[in-house]
Amino acid sequence: MIESGGVTILKLNVESLDALTVPELRPAVEQLVERGGVKVVVDMTSVRVIDSSGVGVIVGLFKRMRSLGGAVRVAGVSKQPTEIFHVMMLDRVLAIFPTAADALRGFVSDDHRP
Repeated sequence: MIESGGVTILKLNVESLDALTVPELRPAVEQLVERGGVKVVVDMTSVRVIDSSGVGVIVGLFKRMRSLGGAVRVAGVSKQPTEIFHVMMLDRVLAIFPTAADALRGFVSDDHRP
């Protein structure tokens, strides 16, 4: 995890976010939840394939952060994960950005709205 301007970037360094790799991610997710309402960018640049376990951990983080007053943005989503998010209509719920830098800029512009 990397901190940048009050936002935590959770970079997923796996090609497949699935039942085998999700357990490696859970401690980081729990650490974010323990910190409370924080802003998080989930950087999926390395992820090429996602299954229901991977979707579950992202949706779970989104719901938990929102209930704590935080926010989650997703960045760098490649072809197959984009298709999964679209089929599940998560692209209507999750704020998805081309890059982590774009997601960070989105948080900054949200902070400066009147």
